[in-house]
This record gives sequence, C-alpha cells and structure tokens, in this order.
Amino acid sequence: MRPPPAPSTRIFLLARSAPLAPEYAPAAHSGDGGYPAYYHRVWTVLSGLGYRVTTSNHFRDLYTQAQSIDLVFSLYNCAPFDNPEIFVASTCEFLHLPHIGAKPNIRALAEDKWLSKNFARAIGMPVTEGAIFARPQDMKTEPPFPGPYFIKSRFGAASEGVSEQSMQEDWAGAKRVAGALFERGASVLVEQYAEGLDVTVPVLGGATPILLGLVHPRSDRLGAIITEELKRDDPLGYELFDAGKKTMSFFDDAQKLWSAAGPMDYLRLDYRYDPKTGKRVFLEFNLCCHIGRSGAICLAASRWGLSQEDVLGHVIEYSLGRQARQVETRRWAL
Repeated sequence: MRPPPAPSTRIFLLARSAPLAPEYAPAAHSGDGGYPAYYHRVWTVLSGLGYRVTTSNHFRDLYTQAQSIDLVFSLYNCAPFDNPEIFVASTCEFLHLPHIGAKPNIRALAEDKWLSKNFARAIGMPVTEGAIFARPQDMKTEPPFPGPYFIKSRFGAASEGVSEQSMQEDWAGAKRVAGALFERGASVLVEQYAEGLDVTVPVLGGATPILLGLVHPRSDRLGAIITEELKRDDPLGYELFDAGKKTMSFFDDAQKLWSAAGPMDYLRLDYRYDPKTGKRVFLEFNLCCHIGRSGAICLAASRWGLSQEDVLGHVIEYSLGRQARQVETRRWAL
C-alpha cells in the first residue's frame, strides 16, 4: 500500500528521544545508543512522504493533543515503570486513537515471553523448554529439564539484561545470573539453551501477512547470541539468511501466528536455528521492532526492491485501513 499524493493524516510520533520541534534535531539520551538517529530518520521519512508529523517524548501529550491526532506511531518501548510496553496501546484505546502495532491484549501477549512461548506451543510452533521464577526463593527447585540454561527477563524489550553471562552450564550459575535480574526488579525466564544462531522473520501486515524473508542478526558473542549491547548499538548489523528447504517451516509458523493473533501492522518472529540439524525453536515475537534502514525489516524488504519509505508508507496506510471502524467511532465519541 502507498500513501496518497497529498496525505492529510496527522501522525503523532512518540519516542523517548524523539526529535522535537522546532529544530527536529537528533536528540541525545543517555544509554540510547543509536536510537536517537533512528527516531530522527523515521521522522524524516514520514515527513518526506507528506504526512503531518508531530513528535513528543512524553506520554501525557497523548491526552493533551488527542484532538489533533489521526494515528499514533509509538517507538517508546522502555520507560521507568513496570511493563510500559502496553501503556501506549491501552491509552490509545481509551482515547479512541488509532495506533500502530496491534490491540493491547496482543501487545501484552508479545511482551510476555512466557505466555507467548505457551501460545506458540498451543498453535503448533516449536519452542524451547522453559520455566518462570518471580522470586529468588522460587529457584530452590530446579526446572524439569537439564542445562545448559539461558536466563533472561520474562518481560522487557531490546534484549534488556542479556549478556554472555546469560548462558550457564549448571543450575548454580543460572541462580547467580537470575539473582542479578531479581535485583533489577525483573521476573525471570529460564530456558533450555538452543544451539545455533539467531534468525528472524520480518512480516508486514496485509490482507494476508507479507512474509519478507529470513534475516540473521550478526553476533560475535559467545553462542552467537544477541546481547543488550549489540541490540542497543548494532555494530555488526544484519544479513539475509537462506535456510534452504527449511524456509517454508518458518513461513508456516508466521501464518499460524497471524491466524491466531492478527491482524498486526508489522512484526518480527525471532528464533534460534541450528544449520547443522535444521532444528528451529521459536523464542518470541516483537510488535515494536526496529524499522530503520539498517534493521531486519528494511533489509528483508530491500530484497523485493522496497525502500524504507515504501515500508513505512505501507505500514501507515495498512494500519489506517485496519482501524477504519475505530476512526469512525472516534467521530462520535469525542
């Protein structure tokens, strides 16, 4: 889908380090790595497509500017309160504001790695064994599967808290790493470590999901894992990946996920994949994934001759069409 020649849509772009009026210069925020430049580029592209784009780095502006917003595009994933990822989607529903992504309940499913793992298993997708732990004392009992283990936060975005220490051979090491996460206020998900490398499946929304291909995020870390540092600074980038005859298995999974949880505007399905055995295991799906020029979605789209402008224009127009009923409801509610 493409924007009309002179789109009238008023987009509200929300991000922690969004470029702000009047200069719209890339903003600086401690610990944000390359994200300020990414947000600035998204603003530049949306403005270049002709949309009227207002930017903000404050949630409260959703309330004060609701009357002048046609579509909320939030890239604000990390905020200083628990489970912030679904806040914007829920607020937009309360305000009858169309928003990029998916309904809040689907966003909540995606942000809970334990629920999404069990959801995926229920619809026939392969997953790793896992167990959740809310308190340090819960870890006195080992999970019903052997190591090696991979320890991460149950909730959260951008591989927060993931490092090479997340891989542990035994339960003593797993408890030590989990203890550091508990100190940060996190609930913990312990999974059976899956050999191989990370592979992701970028998808755009459509009458049927648009499956763009397979992408491998490069890693020079132990186990070829993607750490918080790599996700934040992205020094190694991504590359297109060919799984040969196994590719259709990934695409079948995406179709299953879409049938059960769609529609969604854009997303990524993340896996561990072992090229030696052809075994894949689903890890999570992401509804607010990187949609910059150097990210997995735009790289996969470029394979089909699509630019970042094409991708963002499609996402905006598909989302507006998907939520047309909500737009009409808003005329009467506000």
